Amino acid sequence: MTARKQAETPADEGGSGTKSPRIKISKSSEGGDAKSASKKLKDMEICVPIVCGTIAFYLGRKAGKSQSHKWTVYVRGATSEDLVVVIKRVVFQLHPSFRNPTRAVESPPFELSECGWGEFEIAITLFFHTDVCEQQLDSFHHVTTPN
Repeated sequence: MTARKQAETPADEGGSGTKSPRIKISKSSEGGDAKSASKKLKDMEICVPIVCGTIAFYLGRKAGKSQSHKWTVYVRGATSEDLVVVIKRVVFQLHPSFRNPTRAVESPPFELSECGWGEFEIAITLFFHTDVCEQQLDSFHHVTTPN
């Protein structure tokens, strides 16, 4: 299979999620009977929209000043598709002030939760199964904690 990046799509209005550049996945086979369930389809293209986003909320007055919010960064299918069939691993590169700022998630849900405050950018790298796509996809997402 091969993959091609398509144009970046705008984020849904009203949310903190952004759609990553679309990946078009192309399958081809060595030939054979198309009716056979054990054979791969020739020149089949599948487009899987992927959303990267964050959810954050205030923990209240009792939380420490440096740990005032809980946030989650996630990678999901745009319409709840099961991404485990295409994504092998997601690596989140957090701000260097976090302990162990490089975090790999190897199974769904492809998300990471932490406590903290402020704003920073997270680098998100998607690694696909080799039969889907041999290239990784790099994306960035801005984390903002509410006031």
